[in-house]
Amino acid sequence: MTVVVTGLGAVSCFGSGTAALWEGLLRAERRPVPAPETCGLPTRPPLYAAPDPVLHSPAPGTPGGEPVGRTGALLATAVTEAVGDAGLTAGELFDAGLTVGTSLGDIDLAETPDASARYPATHRVTAGLAGRFGIGGPGHTLSTACSAGAYAVGWGAELIETGQADIVVACGGDAFSRVAIGTLQRFGLVDPECCRPFDVDRAGMVTGEGAAAVVLESAGSARRRGARPRAALAGHGWSCDAHHPMAPEPSGGQLGRSVTRALDGTGEVPGAVVLHRAGVAGNDAVEADAVGRAVEAVGGTAADVAGYAPKAVMGHTAGAAGVFGCVIATLILRHGVVPPNAHVTTPDPGCPLGIPLGGPAPLTRPSVLVSGTGFGGNNAALTWRAAG
Repeated sequence: MTVVVTGLGAVSCFGSGTAALWEGLLRAERRPVPAPETCGLPTRPPLYAAPDPVLHSPAPGTPGGEPVGRTGALLATAVTEAVGDAGLTAGELFDAGLTVGTSLGDIDLAETPDASARYPATHRVTAGLAGRFGIGGPGHTLSTACSAGAYAVGWGAELIETGQADIVVACGGDAFSRVAIGTLQRFGLVDPECCRPFDVDRAGMVTGEGAAAVVLESAGSARRRGARPRAALAGHGWSCDAHHPMAPEPSGGQLGRSVTRALDGTGEVPGAVVLHRAGVAGNDAVEADAVGRAVEAVGGTAADVAGYAPKAVMGHTAGAAGVFGCVIATLILRHGVVPPNAHVTTPDPGCPLGIPLGGPAPLTRPSVLVSGTGFGGNNAALTWRAAG
C-alpha cells in the first residue's frame, strides 16, 4: 500500500510555517552560539529558539484543567498547519491516527520553581493533542531519544500499511530544557562556537527547539478526498544496535540495515539525503559511512548524492528532528533543489557524500533519504519520492 504526504506543518527558529522554514534553510546564515550560563541556558534569548506558539481554542471534549507546556504548544501549532494544509475535516480527524515523537515532552512544567511533584510524562502530550484536534484513532508516543520523530513517521506509515488507519497525523516536538542542555554541556557535546556538521573543526551539537508535522494517508484515501499528495513514501526501516547509552556502534551495521531497508523500496539511488548529522564527530562519521555504503549497495556512487545537515542552522530539535527531516525532504522534492550547508570552512574529507556549499544544488534524482539516529543506538530511515 502506498503512503503519501498530504499536509505539512512546522514551527522552527525561523518562524512559524513551512515557508519560513524553507526560506531560512536557503539563507544558510551563520548562527553563533551565545555563552551559556552555569544553569545551562544562554545569557540571552537562544538563537535557535522557536517563536512563542499561539494555542487555538481546544476542540470540544478536550479535558480541562491540564496545563500545556511549551512542547505541547509547539506541536499544536505545527499540527494546525499540517491539518489545514491537508484539508482534513473534523470527521476525518476523528477516524485518524496520531503518532508523536518527543524526547522529554512538556519538561518545562517540571523545571519551574512551583512545579508539582507529579512528573509530566511524555505521553500526556499525545493525549493533549488528540483531545485538542478531536483525533479518535490509534494514538502513540515514541520516545527513542533524538530519532523519535523519524520513528513516529515510520510508525504512522505502518499503521496505514497494516490497515489500522487511513490517515495518520505524525509529528514531533521538543522545547528547550535546562536539564537537557546542562547535561549535554557536562558531557562536552555542545559546540561553543556554532554547529558545524561538515567541518573538520566541528566540536559538538547546538540545541534547538521546535515542532514539525506531516499528514500521512493511503494513496486511496487521498484520491477519495481529492487531496494532492506532496510526496510518497518509498521505503522505511528502523533498528537498534544497543551498543552504548550514547555512542553509536562504530561499524554502523545496524544503522546501515535501516537505511538499506528504506532504499530497497525505491529501486533507485536517492538524489539527496537529509542527515541526522549534528556536529558530533564520531556520530557524524558513522552515519555518513553507513549511508554511503547503503547507497553504493543499490548501485550508486556516494559522492553523487547530496548530503544535507539542517541542524547547522536550526539546531538539534531532539524529538522533532526526524519529522523536520521528512518535511525538508518533501520541500526539496517540491522545489527541486538541496539547500546549501552552513558553517563549513574546511570540508570533512572523510565524508563520502557530496556536500553542497555556497548555494542551492539541483536535485539530480527524484527521491530523498532521511536518516535519524538517537542515544541508545535507535536508528530510523525513510525514503521519499516525488508524488506522481
